[in-house]
Amino acid sequence: MTVTSVSRTGSLLSWAEDELRVALERSALLDPRSYEIFGQGSRVNDTFIEPGSDIDLVLMLKTPFAYGWEQFRDDVLAALSESFDVRMGRRCLNVDDPASLFGEMVDILVATEFRLPTGPGTDEQGVFFRDREGRPIVNFPKRHRRNGDAKELRTRGGFKAAVRTAKRARIRAGLSAWDAPSYLLECLLHNVPDGIYRGPDPYRAALDWLRRCDPAAFAELPCQNGINHLFGPGPDQWEPATAGRIIDVLHEI
Repeated sequence: MTVTSVSRTGSLLSWAEDELRVALERSALLDPRSYEIFGQGSRVNDTFIEPGSDIDLVLMLKTPFAYGWEQFRDDVLAALSESFDVRMGRRCLNVDDPASLFGEMVDILVATEFRLPTGPGTDEQGVFFRDREGRPIVNFPKRHRRNGDAKELRTRGGFKAAVRTAKRARIRAGLSAWDAPSYLLECLLHNVPDGIYRGPDPYRAALDWLRRCDPAAFAELPCQNGINHLFGPGPDQWEPATAGRIIDVLHEI
């Protein structure tokens, strides 16, 4: 399937979700299971800078009682292996078919639903999964997206433009996505006060604000989802000193 044919039938994201759903339905392995497919990452959050950016999908098992993440992952791998050559990467499932647009562009995070109590009778939906080393990770991609969209409205388009500028500056500085992950950059810039993005040079002003931030306060910054801590020892966290060096490098570009 070509990009041109995809554009006539809907967005790339919708096409990728449909392709995954059809492949899963070809197998009987997941018939009794209730799951949800949705997008995450830069394409969904409108912070991507290249037309060929990856499409990040979440395949989330609903109500995972008595059927854990490991079993779900194994069943998903087996089900998709009936249609594709698949493998587990560091965190995501990848389709090994460079001749296919689906294999070339789509990363699939296999996860189970996680519910975080937030008050009497209320909770926040998140996802649970493990990385290649078996370390547990809980994240909240839907809340991340909602918070980003809300900040974009409050800043009149300045927030996501600054994220895209930071990604371009990362490339010019020779930093890899591993050195300066897009998620880290987006979360850092989300912590900058809304008013900073309404000035004449919001990106530079945002970097200046982060550089002036009190070290103790900087170390306590939350992720964009407002639940997880951005810095710490976990597999989905970073060191404040590393983030500070990245900000300094971007500031010089």
